[in-house]
Amino acid sequence: MTKLLTLVELDKEVLIGKIKDFELRYDLELPISFKQLILDYNVCKPVKTFYKKNNLEFNLNYFFGISEDKYQSLSENYETYVNRMPDEIFPVGSIDGGDLLCMNKKSDELYYWFHETDDWGLEGVDKWPKKVAESIEEYTNQLILPELPSQQEIEIAKKNSRVKITPISVKIKNEQREKQGLPPLSFEEWQELLNG
Repeated sequence: MTKLLTLVELDKEVLIGKIKDFELRYDLELPISFKQLILDYNVCKPVKTFYKKNNLEFNLNYFFGISEDKYQSLSENYETYVNRMPDEIFPVGSIDGGDLLCMNKKSDELYYWFHETDDWGLEGVDKWPKKVAESIEEYTNQLILPELPSQQEIEIAKKNSRVKITPISVKIKNEQREKQGLPPLSFEEWQELLNG
């Protein structure tokens, strides 16, 4: 398995107790591989985070675990999404853009849950998430480093981007200019300077 970095450290005895509490509360026995992942790393992130296979690309933020942070918490995410996906799966990781990495409750299979098309909380949606791996180990071994944007993509982004100017940002920028002995600029002058 690829190297994993722990984001939230907790004592192993605390983790064991919290996992048991989770399983009792939700009447769910976590698959052994995921339970072991939490015991070994708790909330964690692979060194390589980008999945690109079978016309599917996404970046894993982290695997859920035992955490006070609701975004990293296995139980918070379970409660939030349990009725929004097939009963056979549950969320185990955060993916960029509000999507989820999910695991089958009875096996080690992992799935990509796309919030726009796989959310069973939306009327008429009953599409199954796309399977990405047979196990956590297989999944993490498929991960690569995120690809850097090409120079052309950077230029397009620069050309199409705009800096939002607010009265507060003008005040702050003008205070910085004053400290440098420069005269203040008007809202319009800042708009022109920052967005051309």
